[in-house]
Amino acid sequence: MADIQDDIDQFSKFAGESLRMALGVESRLEFFISNYFIKPQHDKTFFFEDILIMPMNFEQKINIFKKICAREKYGEKEISKIIRHIRYVQKVRNKVAHWQTESTSKGITQLRKRKSRTTINDTLKLNGTQMKKLEHERLNAIKGITNFYLKYQKEGTIDDKDDELW
Repeated sequence: MADIQDDIDQFSKFAGESLRMALGVESRLEFFISNYFIKPQHDKTFFFEDILIMPMNFEQKINIFKKICAREKYGEKEISKIIRHIRYVQKVRNKVAHWQTESTSKGITQLRKRKSRTTINDTLKLNGTQMKKLEHERLNAIKGITNFYLKYQKEGTIDDKDDELW
């Protein structure tokens, strides 16, 4: 009985960590977007983030990030790579948030898609290996978003460069 409870406790810990990691990536996207539109950062930046950016869903924030990066003419391959990292984190987050928890006959606690007929592809085991992969993807997503943020902070945006021509 204790082993089953330990498995459930570990699973719950991993589920919470997954949501925390996804929130970190989403928060970095919000920061990137709000600071792109309103800089230097001040109260209006936070107001903009609170009333316009935070209420958006994760997908909308990813699309805005992509459009900003394309507008700034950042490398398409690099943008695609960062988006893949973000989407991996988003995919795990969505499964943790929306799939049902189940314990198998072998005592494995996992997530299963909420459908009457599912396959092995419709399950997710939150174990140490999965969490290491998620952490790797999270770090790469945050690193990529931050690098683009630092790029527009250092070099200016396309609009700043146009102002220099005048």
